[in-house]
Amino acid sequence: MNLKSSLGYSSDTDAVNDTLKQSHFAPAYNGITSDKRPSSAVAEDTPLVPPDSGGYSTRQRRLLVGMNVVSVLNGSLMALMIPFFPVEASRRGVSQTAISGVFSCFALTQVVLYPLVGPLALRFGVTRLYNAGIAVAGVSTVAFGLIFYIPGSTGFIAACFVARMVEAAGTAAVSACSFTIIGNQFAERTSSAVAMVSAAQSVGLSVAPAVGGGLYAAAGFGLPFYVLGAAMIVTALINAQFMPAVVKQDDAPVNLLRTVRLFVSSHENWLCMVIVFSYTVAFVTFSSCAAPYADAVLGITPATLGLYFTVAAGSYVVTSFLWAWLAERAANPYPVMALCVLIVVGSQLLIPPAPWLGLEPRWWLFGLGMTLQEAFYGGAYIPCFQLMMAATLRTGLPDDLRTHAFISGVYWSMYSLGTVVGPLVGGVLVDAFGFPLMMTVMAGETLLVMLLTAAQAAVRACE
Repeated sequence: MNLKSSLGYSSDTDAVNDTLKQSHFAPAYNGITSDKRPSSAVAEDTPLVPPDSGGYSTRQRRLLVGMNVVSVLNGSLMALMIPFFPVEASRRGVSQTAISGVFSCFALTQVVLYPLVGPLALRFGVTRLYNAGIAVAGVSTVAFGLIFYIPGSTGFIAACFVARMVEAAGTAAVSACSFTIIGNQFAERTSSAVAMVSAAQSVGLSVAPAVGGGLYAAAGFGLPFYVLGAAMIVTALINAQFMPAVVKQDDAPVNLLRTVRLFVSSHENWLCMVIVFSYTVAFVTFSSCAAPYADAVLGITPATLGLYFTVAAGSYVVTSFLWAWLAERAANPYPVMALCVLIVVGSQLLIPPAPWLGLEPRWWLFGLGMTLQEAFYGGAYIPCFQLMMAATLRTGLPDDLRTHAFISGVYWSMYSLGTVVGPLVGGVLVDAFGFPLMMTVMAGETLLVMLLTAAQAAVRACE
C-alpha cells in the first residue's frame, strides 16, 4: 500500500477516471440532478457508476464486500448468546430482570450514541471509524467470553453489562457509518446497497443462535465469543487495508440547528422515521414475546421455533432485493410500500390468530404469519433511507458527507429506539392481556402506518 492510500486517498489515476465518469454521465441522485451536487465534490464524494449502467464500479464492489462481511458479523453479535446466556446466568443466581437488562442495555446504549457517530465520523474519517467500531466490538466480544471466569453473580453480571455496552458502542459506529457510506457512494443504488447490507445482517441474526449454541455445547461459555470476536478483529484489519476510504471534502462550519430545522420540515422524513421505528418495534417485540406462546399453545419447542425464525429471515433476504429494485425504479414508491404494510397487518393478525377472527391457533398460521411479516415489511422499510436522502436534499441541505452522516444517525436512532420501546410495551401488554391481544394491538399500530403511507402515496401522485 502506498502513502496516499494509507492516508485514505485514491491514486491519481483513480481520481482522474472517476472525474471523467462524473463529467460524462452526470448521474441524477435520487431525483436531484447532478448539477445540484456541490462543485467541490471529488472522487470520494460522488457516485461512480451512472444510473442503469448494469453494474457496480470496482470501488463500490470493494465497499460492498467489506460492509456485507461486517454486517453478517454485526448481526451475529446481536443474536449469538440468545440460546445459552440466559441459562448460564440463571445458574449463577442472576435474576431474569438482570438477564433481560443485559440484552436491552445494548439497544439503549446505541440510542444514546448514534447522534454522536456522525460528528465523530467527520472528524476521524468514516471508513476509519467504521473499521475501528468492528474492532472494538470484536475485542469486547472476546472479553465477554472471559467473563465466565469471574466468580459469583454480582461481578459476573456487572461485567456483562459493561462488555455489552462496549459492544453496542462499536456496532453503533458500524451501523451509522455503513449507511453514511451507502448514502455518499451509491447514489441511484442506495436501496440496493441497503438491501444487501440488511440481508447480510439478517443472515447473521438467523445463523448465529445455531452456531453459538453448537459452540457452547462443544466447548462451553467462552468459545462462541472467542470465535466471533476473533473474526471481527481479523475483518477489521483486512478492511483497513483494502476498503476504500470515504473522506469529507472541506471543513466548512455547519449550523446544526439549521440542519435539524430543514430535516424536520419534510413530512416524508417524518413518515420514514415512523416506518423505521414501527418496523423495529414489530420484529423485536414479536421475537421477545413469541416463545412462551408458541410453546404453551402450539407445542413448538425452542429448537423448532429457531427453524421458524430462520425460514422467516430467509424470506426477508430473498424479497429485499425485489423491494430495492422497485424502489429505485418507481417515481412514486409509496403505493407499493402501503400495500406491503397492509399485508403485514394481515400477517400480524394471523400469527396468534386474533381472537375476533374466529380461527383456531395452528402452527402453520403461526409460521405463515411470521414469514409474511418478514417478507413484506421490507417493502416499506428498505426504501426509507433513500427517500430520506432525497427528501432532505429537497429541503436545501447540501448533498455532502455531513448531510449523509446526519441522516444516517437519525435513521439508526429511530431503529434502536424501536428495539428499546418494543419489548417493554409488548411485555406489559402480554402480561396484562395475553399474546393474541398484544399482536392485535401491534396490527392496529401497523394499520396506522399503512394509512399514513397511503396518504403520502396520494400526495406524491398529485404532485
